[in-house]
Amino acid sequence: MGTVSDTWKAVRAAAEQHRRDQTERSENLVQESIRWFDRVKEFRAAADESMVLQTPSDEDRRIHRAYLVQVIATGEELAMLARVQEIGPNTQGITIEAIEAELELLHASLAGEHYLSSDQRQTILNRVFGHGAKSEA
Repeated sequence: MGTVSDTWKAVRAAAEQHRRDQTERSENLVQESIRWFDRVKEFRAAADESMVLQTPSDEDRRIHRAYLVQVIATGEELAMLARVQEIGPNTQGITIEAIEAELELLHASLAGEHYLSSDQRQTILNRVFGHGAKSEA
């Protein structure tokens, strides 16, 4: 049986490096996704405090919209990367479906908070969070 030539050793090394690179990209994508989900959680907590538990000022609304759009943009970028390089199995449960589901909720938040009139928004909030006979929750 002959020995493996230097050429095939080089090809094998390149293939192994490619596999390591793919694994590293997948791990990095998972870590970026975890950071993004943490950022979404922090954003939602701040939004609840400023936009739901009190009447938001015009400044609150501008800041909310600006940060929400940034969070959405980052999530869209992660979703594109996840479609191209595939998120590998991970213990955190990060999947393309999880990213896309969160994006759908964020887009709904943007539409509901910034594209409804204040009367439409208040009617919805009263129905959901109102008390007594007015509540439909």
